[in-house]
Amino acid sequence: MLSRTLTMLHLTAMTRLLRLPLALMVALTALAGALSRGAPRSGLSLWALGCGVFLLATASSVLNQVLERGSDALMRRTCQRPLASGALTPRAGTAIGVALGSGGLAVLAAGAGPAPALLGLAALAWYLLAYTPLKRVSSLAVLAGTPCGAVPPLMGWLAAGGTLPAPQPLALALFMLLWQVPHYWLLALPDRMELKAAGFRVLPEVSDQRLLVMSHRWLLGLALTTLLLPTLDLPATPVPQGILIGLTLAMVITASWHLRRGLFAVNATRKLCRLLHLYLGLVLLILLLGALG
Repeated sequence: MLSRTLTMLHLTAMTRLLRLPLALMVALTALAGALSRGAPRSGLSLWALGCGVFLLATASSVLNQVLERGSDALMRRTCQRPLASGALTPRAGTAIGVALGSGGLAVLAAGAGPAPALLGLAALAWYLLAYTPLKRVSSLAVLAGTPCGAVPPLMGWLAAGGTLPAPQPLALALFMLLWQVPHYWLLALPDRMELKAAGFRVLPEVSDQRLLVMSHRWLLGLALTTLLLPTLDLPATPVPQGILIGLTLAMVITASWHLRRGLFAVNATRKLCRLLHLYLGLVLLILLLGALG
């Protein structure tokens, strides 16, 4: 029983360190970009793409936590992360992050090509050297960080032999860009005071209710971009296209309902944040299954 408990504690710590659900989602967006090209794909290159992007995403999480360990320790949502709690030293965290990043770049270069690897390196550098410090300066940091989420579909398209610019990967990149901003606002809004006390300036200086309205407008833009995808044959067949359109309309209706029914901004925020997570996962699932089918 004790060994099982220790194993669970280690797994929990590792999940917090690597932020595995987020890394998996980033890898899926890269695969969606690759499969959107519609050309014959090498299974090996797809595995290299997915694994390489996954490793780069975990590396960015670890190295970000090394840089922000002091601030993370001041907030309830992040204080249990291994670096913030002192369970992992900064030197060990840096070594893990560098190893993950190097491994991800090597896998991408060898199996997906030099162009996706270079884009991945640029996204990692931008995340750590531009986005992370800018969070202490301006709420525009959220916009500045969006290229990091928009790049993986472009990496996938290039790994599949495509060239840029092309409408399909750019539409997927726009989809991810529009998803990121309301997602971050909704995730951070309940911790507004703690974020400010920790030195972060990531939320606009508006009321919580106003920020919810702004997030809703971004959601509408996200929905319009999603409805653009079937016109680019993403997915390529009518049935998944219809499912995607229906899902998008359901998301807009549900989000609007939560916004109007929410008596307290924090409650509405949490529901909308869960809705956004679910929506992204289902859209990626439809795109991937539609391409594989």
